[in-house]
Amino acid sequence: MTRQQSVWFSALFLIASVTALSLPLASVANAHERTIEASYSVSEATELSIESGVGTVTFERAKGSTLEIELHVEESDASFFGEANLDAVELVAEQNGDRLDLRVPEQENIKLDWTIRLPQVAAVELDLGVGEITGSLDAADMNVDLGVGEIDLVIVGAIADVKTDVGIGEVKIIGGDSTSNERHFISASGKARGQGDARVNIDVGIGEIRIEIQ
Repeated sequence: MTRQQSVWFSALFLIASVTALSLPLASVANAHERTIEASYSVSEATELSIESGVGTVTFERAKGSTLEIELHVEESDASFFGEANLDAVELVAEQNGDRLDLRVPEQENIKLDWTIRLPQVAAVELDLGVGEITGSLDAADMNVDLGVGEIDLVIVGAIADVKTDVGIGEVKIIGGDSTSNERHFISASGKARGQGDARVNIDVGIGEIRIEIQ
């Protein structure tokens, strides 16, 4: 074997070795996350309820009568102290008449990032432990409870009233016929009124709330 052939052989062997080593790593990386997609028929009478632990919820306004969910699942930072079982994660939907409940029973050491493409519905109930709630949605009766994190929502349409409370943090409401934002010692609250029918209640334990009414 000539010197040139020897060099080429060594180079090819090195490339093959690196490729062989990188394939399992890519597979392992992908094994730490997955995406669940689902869609449900809804109407202007639908009452939607969502429960989630750690992660984010992003609302996107949509037309028609189909609610689309894209749920990105990955190991949370807390998984360092325990193993996350991504294969056990599933989106469970219970639909009874106009009521639609969405939840994920297995959430230990899991971070859930929801993208919700939501047409006009009658009511939205959302319970999130830690994370962020953002995006825009059509005016509807809303009850939102966030333990720790931030809420930044645009509500499109007429509201009857909006009430917000933060145990420790800041509140800001923009829009409505009349709006007030109050800052206390460490807590904050805000109110807005309008000529519509939608009633919105938002509570955060620690964090910030920003609501824009359009």
